Amino acid sequence: MKRGENIYLDHAAGTFLLPELRAKLAHWLDRPTANPSSIHSLGRAAAAELDLARQNIAEGLACKPSEILFTSGGTEANNLAIAGLARSQSQRGKHVITCRTEHRSVLESFQQLEQDGFRVSYLHTDAQGQIDLDELAKSISADTTLIALMWVNNETGLIHPVSEIARIAGEQGVKFHCDGVQALGHIPLQLDTIGVDSLALSGHKIGTPAGIGVLFLRSGTTLQGISFGGGQENNLRAGTQNTLGAKSFAWASEIILEKYAESQQHYESLIQHLQVRLRSIPGIQINRGQASYSSHILNCSFHHVDGEALFIRLDMAKIAVSNGSACSSGSQAPSHVLTAMGLEDTLAQASLRISLGLQTTKAEIDHFCDELGMIIYSIQRDPDGIQI
Repeated sequence: MKRGENIYLDHAAGTFLLPELRAKLAHWLDRPTANPSSIHSLGRAAAAELDLARQNIAEGLACKPSEILFTSGGTEANNLAIAGLARSQSQRGKHVITCRTEHRSVLESFQQLEQDGFRVSYLHTDAQGQIDLDELAKSISADTTLIALMWVNNETGLIHPVSEIARIAGEQGVKFHCDGVQALGHIPLQLDTIGVDSLALSGHKIGTPAGIGVLFLRSGTTLQGISFGGGQENNLRAGTQNTLGAKSFAWASEIILEKYAESQQHYESLIQHLQVRLRSIPGIQINRGQASYSSHILNCSFHHVDGEALFIRLDMAKIAVSNGSACSSGSQAPSHVLTAMGLEDTLAQASLRISLGLQTTKAEIDHFCDELGMIIYSIQRDPDGIQI
């Protein structure tokens, strides 16, 4: 690669539009799109397209079309599931369970529940961010109604044992919501065999334009809506549906399922090469243990390096990575995930989340690692300078 070309390694924040979808969008945009709630012929046609998208997504996830609710993204899906499930069962009990390495959309939903009088238990994690299933089981009490734990951590790539969590929750009659945003396209999501009660997904993580998400809600699960002004999405999510987004989600999910085996080989090859290259950089700590991790996310920290200087210099080198969730960007505060895992603030602040996409190449990995090595060396020699 030529020096100075842009390197994008922030696909966990939002990946590139799928090339196959780009052509479809151009075709769809040339056609009129009406409100699917309208009763005229164009409205009925839009409703039929929405139903078809719902059906196609359900087929890919091995669930029923009626169990698919469209949202504006993963954050809204998490908000709706957590608030809606907890409030719908508040007469039974007001105790809910999560952990501190969750996405902000989950943590802040629980903070809102606390303000509404709910009691929240935050599970401890080990140095890799994994929960203790025995602690989870012991945390459940007679008034526990909801557990919310993610499938793949968006900052470290750690995979939680979702099947075991679902089993524990189910045996105790407790609802289990899962943030599956980083799992789609990286882990097989066969919801007919995984006992989650609800699951949040996001389109722009799999190659759609931003602004479309899905909430899987298992049949028979009671949910209290949190938006008002319309009867859309089974009276659970008011507002005109994003028909174009729903069609994009259905198309993108079909493509990533078709390419699943090929893409996993791609990610595994790249992540192994990335780790080999990173380990040659002095003072690096790769934040992975012996647990299971998704192959598209790697988190690392640097000893004796100022995190803000590191990001300034990477950006100047036209390299896009992150130090945590994109929803928490704009601040150089230490990652809440890494601090919950026990990393000291200076190390958590000097951390990188490197996330790979279908378009990432080995040449880009090499270019990034070459630049990173020079930047780290430069910072260690001149920590107060900003020139690369």
